[in-house]
Amino acid sequence: MSLIQYGCQTYPWQMNVEKFHGQVPHFTDMLLQAGFTGMEAEIVMLGEYYTDWAKLKELLDEKGVALAALAFHLDWLHARETDEEFEQANIAIDFLSHFPTAKLLLGHVAADPEREHCLREKQDAQIACVDAIARRAMERGVVSVFHPNSAPNSIFRYTDDYEYLWDRLAKSPVGFAPDVGHMINGGIDALAMIRNHREKVAHVHFKDMDASHEWATMGHGVIDFKSIIDYLNETEYRGWIMTEDESPDAVNDSDAVVLADGEFIRANR
Repeated sequence: MSLIQYGCQTYPWQMNVEKFHGQVPHFTDMLLQAGFTGMEAEIVMLGEYYTDWAKLKELLDEKGVALAALAFHLDWLHARETDEEFEQANIAIDFLSHFPTAKLLLGHVAADPEREHCLREKQDAQIACVDAIARRAMERGVVSVFHPNSAPNSIFRYTDDYEYLWDRLAKSPVGFAPDVGHMINGGIDALAMIRNHREKVAHVHFKDMDASHEWATMGHGVIDFKSIIDYLNETEYRGWIMTEDESPDAVNDSDAVVLADGEFIRANR
């Protein structure tokens, strides 16, 4: 019996942010229609629900939807958080302290257009900040995970970057949130990376990509998700797999893409 839970990230609606900003009741209705049971929220998409956790909790309890994670992205360019970064992280931690099973998903912003410029220094700075946030979060009962991406200037994009990252976070409380699409885009063997760091895997993102490295709606790309699902089942993974569609189709019809992703997951879980 599978222990995996499946949910939807709010990013497909973020691709039409002006239309969907703050429309959390709509997100929950659509993800339930798609067959998902959890939501991972970008802060920008929560609107007033981010400043009123009780309102969000009441809505999610009414709908029967779990808050699986809150996505929190900053630059972290210095060896210590800036005062503003420290304050913003603490706000996010306090928010999540009211949702005991939700994770704090930490994602870096690729702020420097020259990826190789002082690469190790930038990586060390982000690792130090992520570790510090995860330790503060742990004190409040909040589990943190780190989510690398594959933008051209991302400082955690290739296999060597990931290995450098996890060598330095081996004793950190922060977990690994592998994004299969981002790993494939960086030329990484996603299944091998997940196998090699299985003890750290605490949250998973799925997005699809075609042969030309363009994002695609789930099932319309080249990524072998079934092998990853099978491996996670074999190793009794108990966390979430979140679909995070960034395909051009989501710009045209965010809701239709969420429904299509749900159909793909139902057929392959």
